[in-house]
Amino acid sequence: MNEIQNRRNFFDSLGQNYPENKSVEIQHALINGVSCYWFIPEKEVTNKIIVHLHGGAFVMGSIQSYGSMISHFSAQLQTRILFVDYALAPEHPYPNAINDIMDVYERLISDYPNREIIFMGDSAGAGLTLSAIGKMVQQQLQLPQGVMMISPWINLTCDNASQEDNRTIDPILSKEYLFGSAKLYTGDVPFAISSPEYIEFDQFPPTLIMVGTNEVLLDDSKNFYNNIKGIQPNTTLSIYESQLHVWPLANVHSEAAQKAIAEMGAFLTALQNPTSTSKAVSTYEK
Repeated sequence: MNEIQNRRNFFDSLGQNYPENKSVEIQHALINGVSCYWFIPEKEVTNKIIVHLHGGAFVMGSIQSYGSMISHFSAQLQTRILFVDYALAPEHPYPNAINDIMDVYERLISDYPNREIIFMGDSAGAGLTLSAIGKMVQQQLQLPQGVMMISPWINLTCDNASQEDNRTIDPILSKEYLFGSAKLYTGDVPFAISSPEYIEFDQFPPTLIMVGTNEVLLDDSKNFYNNIKGIQPNTTLSIYESQLHVWPLANVHSEAAQKAIAEMGAFLTALQNPTSTSKAVSTYEK
C-alpha cells in the first residue's frame, strides 16, 4: 500500500500546477452517502449539472488533484459541476466505484428533475461513465442528456494497437502501468465483466470525445467512436495534434486546453437545439 499511497500523493500534487478559479464556490456534499463536491460558478447561465468522474487509473484521484481544473471548467462553461469522490481500488475494487456513481445519479435525477444532467469523465473516469450508462440502460433509468470524455480509457485489456504505436511518444502512460492498475481495479472479476469495452449499447446519449494524438489510449477513442456513431449520430471525435493524456490537467490555460473547453461549451449549447439531421463527426476521417 505504500506504493499506492505514493502514487496518490504524486497525483494529488498535479492539482497545484495552477491555482483554482476563485470565482467558483466549492461545497462538500454527501449524496446518498457518497462524498462529492459542488463547483458553483459565480455566473451560472445553464440549467445543466455536469457530473465529473475523475481519472487516476481507478486507484488515484481526488479533489486535491482535480479541484483546480474543474473550477476553471465550471467558470468558463458557466455551469455547475458535481465532482464524485468515488471509491478507489485496490481497497474498493469493481464494482464499488460504479455503485457509488449510480447512488449519486439516482439521487440527482430524483432531486433535480428539471435539470439536464451531463456526464463528463477523463481517462478511467470516462470508462466508469460507460459502465454507469450500461447500468442505467439495464435498470431502465433515464439516461444523461449528454456525455463528454477526455482521453478515455475504455479497453482494460490494453491490447489496442496504439498501446505499442505510441509507446515512445507518450511519457505519461504505458501498457504495463495501465494493465497493472486494471488488475487492481477488477480484482477477481474477469475483464469480460469489468471492462467497459465489452458493454453492448443499443442506445447512448449524444457524445463528445476528445483525445491527443500522442496517447497510448488513442485507439480507445477511435474504436468507441466507430462503435457508437451508428447508435448515436450526434457523436463527435476530436483528435488534438501533439497533445498528451488529459492535457488540461497539466495546463488549463494552454491553447489546446482552451480549445477543448470551447468545444465542450459548443457541445453543451448544441444539446439545447438537437436536430434530426445530426451526423457523427470525426477529425480523423477523410
